[in-house]
Amino acid sequence: MAAGSNDMIRLQAHLPRAAWPVVVNWMRRNPKVRVSVSRPRRTKLGDYRTATRYLPHRITVNEDLNRYAFLVVLVHEFAHYVTFAKYHRHAPHGAEWKAEYKRLMRPFISKEVFPADLLRVLEHHLHDAPSSSCTDHDLMRVLRRYDRDPLPFLEELQENTVFRFNSKLFVKGRRMRTRFRCRCLNNRRIYLIDPTAEVHLELPLSARRAS
Repeated sequence: MAAGSNDMIRLQAHLPRAAWPVVVNWMRRNPKVRVSVSRPRRTKLGDYRTATRYLPHRITVNEDLNRYAFLVVLVHEFAHYVTFAKYHRHAPHGAEWKAEYKRLMRPFISKEVFPADLLRVLEHHLHDAPSSSCTDHDLMRVLRRYDRDPLPFLEELQENTVFRFNSKLFVKGRRMRTRFRCRCLNNRRIYLIDPTAEVHLELPLSARRAS
């Protein structure tokens, strides 16, 4: 994991202190992949991109994550690199990736790295890791406790509440199965949105009509 000194300093600042020695060891043993801290992105918390003719393997993690979420996303993306290096052809979040993700996460399952509430939910999370940490709602709920200024989750809003998500205005509708049916005020379309999507509250519909 090659990175310039500025990236090293930034990475260390975004991780739990006790996790840093393990991450440094990864960097020394995997010089073909570059890890960097990314500006916040609306559609993803991190990503992994394979090497090209001109660029090395690359991992990015969003800078606005709290240190525990940052570590979980880093391990998730690094598992993609390790799985690609070992197997080349594999399902993106198949059995090979799950095995590597669990193996890489194990050194961090310690009270020196994570607080007790996160350790409990991570143990359950690792039994069958989903394709994205965001789809593990229990994990997302506990990780949010450590955000400096947490936004509300969609599931916490009352029905008919107006909210902003991904630069669009929505009205929250009823829960279907795993997602909420929401009407977009920008284009009148219906969207199914994850219950743990972080949203911005807007004026109630009645107040908007009055104005």
